[in-house]
Amino acid sequence: MFFAKNSISGVPGSGFISVFLIFILFLSGCATQKVQYVTQQANPGMYQRVDHILTRSRAVIDPYPIYRFQFAVVKDDAPNAWVSSQKGILVVTTGLLSMCDDNELSLILLHENAHIKYDHAAKNQLLSDVTSAAFTIGGLFLPGVGYGDLLVNPFVTSGYSRSQELVADRDVVNQCYLMGLNPDHYVVALEKLKQYAASKGEGSDATGFFDTHPNLQYRIDTINRMTGRSKLP
Repeated sequence: MFFAKNSISGVPGSGFISVFLIFILFLSGCATQKVQYVTQQANPGMYQRVDHILTRSRAVIDPYPIYRFQFAVVKDDAPNAWVSSQKGILVVTTGLLSMCDDNELSLILLHENAHIKYDHAAKNQLLSDVTSAAFTIGGLFLPGVGYGDLLVNPFVTSGYSRSQELVADRDVVNQCYLMGLNPDHYVVALEKLKQYAASKGEGSDATGFFDTHPNLQYRIDTINRMTGRSKLP
């Protein structure tokens, strides 16, 4: 996923149960939400635009596995894009298509391409499975230890997921020149996402222990350091 809301900026030990219950309720609410797809027949222009960008990028980016994915447009004002490697589907929202120009969208899709290229979803799942297995085995010797997986697993996998986002961002910086673009286009896209989040009261320059994405300002600062545009410590 390209963009995610920051969730928890800090979790006191005594408050974990409350946080966990809120998280479960949030997931339950998401499960009941109906996804509205924009069909290709209803808006062929949207699909042609994404297809054109994927085709143009494939000509210069190697490997570009995202090109093999089917893609769909979801009716959602929130700007976002994500891939399901298991299903081979790329999803973009109408909010993202309306917010970004073709150059910015090209680099957002390049970010998603990196997740596929480095098999990030499978690696994160493997880490989760190994962590759960370790606590399960530990629970055989020390009763109650297995419950620690409820806290440690999301902490570990979220931290790993944040590192994967930075890897994907780095991939954008390293390869954007192949498309005749530069990192400024990507920073502009991230700035737009940050402004959108702020307009919804969701903006934060802090990254929580259980956030799956680093906060947007940190990502922007990291890119600026990588490209020599900033000398932040």
